[in-house]
Amino acid sequence: MDPAVHPDPFTFNPRRWLERPDAPLFTYGLGYRMCAGSLLANREIYLVLMRMLGSFTIGKASEVDVNPVSGASDPTSLVTIPNAYKVYFRPRDEEVLRRALDERVE
Repeated sequence: MDPAVHPDPFTFNPRRWLERPDAPLFTYGLGYRMCAGSLLANREIYLVLMRMLGSFTIGKASEVDVNPVSGASDPTSLVTIPNAYKVYFRPRDEEVLRRALDERVE
């Protein structure tokens, strides 16, 4: 709700995150007003990540600076957020992936 971050903070505009992907985002909130679904969301994220790691080989498509200072998008931040880089996903077993995609529920 900070007008310094978003020009019109009281207008519903989901596209603002596409226009400014580097804007600060506190999805779950903090304290007693924290998101009630955060535990469920974290577990779902974990399951999706484990499924992706088990199903795909992930490789770097561009150079990655892994230095915690020079590779950070904001070296003064309290947490290290890496600079953007590109990766590729290659199926570990393409036949299994094709079968899973054919059997998906729409």
